[in-house]
Amino acid sequence: MKKILEQLYNGELYPYSKFQITIEEFKINRDKAFKSYSVFIEKLPEELKDEFDELIDSHLDLLPLELEQNFIDGFRTGVRMMTEVYAAPMDDEEHT
Repeated sequence: MKKILEQLYNGELYPYSKFQITIEEFKINRDKAFKSYSVFIEKLPEELKDEFDELIDSHLDLLPLELEQNFIDGFRTGVRMMTEVYAAPMDDEEHT
């Protein structure tokens, strides 16, 4: 198996494409939100439904940007942790 950096460089690794929702609480809340959206949209007058959908869509367009930033921040945090681990003394120096 190739190293991760080789896979990234060669375009063989797409972390975002493998993104899956695995948190059950998220799935439950997503379903609740969709149901409440459906109930709400039915209460709107016909002339406001399209406008409301556009408003919701404009907010949903922000989600990929937020996911990207969260990925970048998480990756940076992971690298900082690894830097700290590798920079730490490997013997009993830190305990004396």
